Amino acid sequence: MKSTTTIIAYVFVIMLLISCTRNQSRSTSNEDDTNLAKIDSTAIDGRIPKPKSIRKQVVQKYIDTLHIPSKYVIVIPLEINKKKIDIRLLLARSEDLLRGKNYTIAEIEAGTNIFLPKSAYRCIEGTIELQHWQTINSDSYYYTYGYYKDKEFKENEFVSRKRMTFRKGDYNFITIIDMDNDGYEDLLILDLASSRRDNDIYQFYKWSEKESKFIFIPDFFDKAAFYGWDKTGKYLITGVSDSRERKLYKNKIVRGKLKTIDQCIEYAVSDKQCW
Repeated sequence: MKSTTTIIAYVFVIMLLISCTRNQSRSTSNEDDTNLAKIDSTAIDGRIPKPKSIRKQVVQKYIDTLHIPSKYVIVIPLEINKKKIDIRLLLARSEDLLRGKNYTIAEIEAGTNIFLPKSAYRCIEGTIELQHWQTINSDSYYYTYGYYKDKEFKENEFVSRKRMTFRKGDYNFITIIDMDNDGYEDLLILDLASSRRDNDIYQFYKWSEKESKFIFIPDFFDKAAFYGWDKTGKYLITGVSDSRERKLYKNKIVRGKLKTIDQCIEYAVSDKQCW
């Protein structure tokens, strides 16, 4: 009887031990699975290779996100002598990064030289590349693209129809005006490549009714800077300046050419001004 009772007790203990062992195994297994999942996740994250150039990745992602093309065209619309002339300007992203920014390269699109000679387009290209007051080249390529996208890729701020008054700044580099008083509008184009400090050089393009296009008039200003019209709006002021003095000429147009009617010199050390 005693032996039977002992056997039953042993069997009960063995069953209890087996049950505890199974429960402990399940609990450990579940906990291990959870920990392994966390470890695996961390290990996967750690195995993701880092980009070689974070800057390049960010720039590329910015381009892809905004869908910015590497080239696009803006139009400078001109209406002269009841004719519409579109100067198409091709803007491209520079290949080299400068301080992390892509700058804009500008050139006249081929096939737009119907009314203007090639010299005019070369002058416009050069001036756009060198100018600093407008949107092009003043910031990154992405900023320039966003600016012109908002304006529907048209640029009217490059062009002016008002007379440039002497001693008053005017930064528009394409001016439409009847320069020689023949009843037809002409073009003045700022030539920054040939200009110097305080000496803005302009190219003069006269409208030819006979040929129905613009003709370049070389040395119209006699190799001097053009400063604009005087206060009366009747006379053109030209001259040459340096750090010490400014030699000025007051001109009127006679038979399509400038004729000097007065001249004077302004000195840097004096408050006296001509006209």
